[in-house]
Amino acid sequence: MSSEKEEKEINDRRDFFKSAISGAAGAAAMVAAVSQLGVPILNAAQDPKPDAAAKPKQAISPFFRNPPPWPVGTEGNRYDHLFTTRLRETSSIPDVIAGPQTYFRGASDMPGAKVNMGWQIYTKPHKVALESHHHGHDEYLIFLGATFPDLVGSFDAEIEFFLGPEYERYLVTKASILYIPGGLEHNPCDIRRVGKPLFFSACDLAPFYNAVHQTRGYMENRSAPKLG
Repeated sequence: MSSEKEEKEINDRRDFFKSAISGAAGAAAMVAAVSQLGVPILNAAQDPKPDAAAKPKQAISPFFRNPPPWPVGTEGNRYDHLFTTRLRETSSIPDVIAGPQTYFRGASDMPGAKVNMGWQIYTKPHKVALESHHHGHDEYLIFLGATFPDLVGSFDAEIEFFLGPEYERYLVTKASILYIPGGLEHNPCDIRRVGKPLFFSACDLAPFYNAVHQTRGYMENRSAPKLG
């Protein structure tokens, strides 16, 4: 008898979902039905008088109807190796780049890392690179303003940049991200005008900086002195 009842319940559920997914009205009914599954947990999260001995209160998110409970967490140092605070470095040209500057030297600062990048604030015009080079990996160059909170709107500079073996010329006059595929020749780069402080970041998808330069050949930089 119980098996017949269970089979009937299964068939009823199957018929419900078949009808729910057919047509726009059915789809709306499906969404409404599924959304009801989260109501008890959501209501529990909004309980104004939670039991003090109960588990942590459910977090309420503006993006998700039913986010998971906020974890209590554990104590330990299992993942200490995934953090680094070795970022501050002295500016090599402090009259142009405000110091200290910030660099993540990839595998030198965090063994196993597969990316290296730097963050610099230019306050005056400067020829960043005088010759072209290319990498065996992808690179992203980021040009933004340096005035918070609007790093896009505060961009006020002109940057002359060359791409490809034919030296195709570009003039960057607004906040931009430049993607340089591995093997593509790029530079020279001239920051010709700086109306407001310019935020510049180069992100290389490699464990450390390395490139083949036009006249100086292969060069790499695996580390640099840190301020602490």
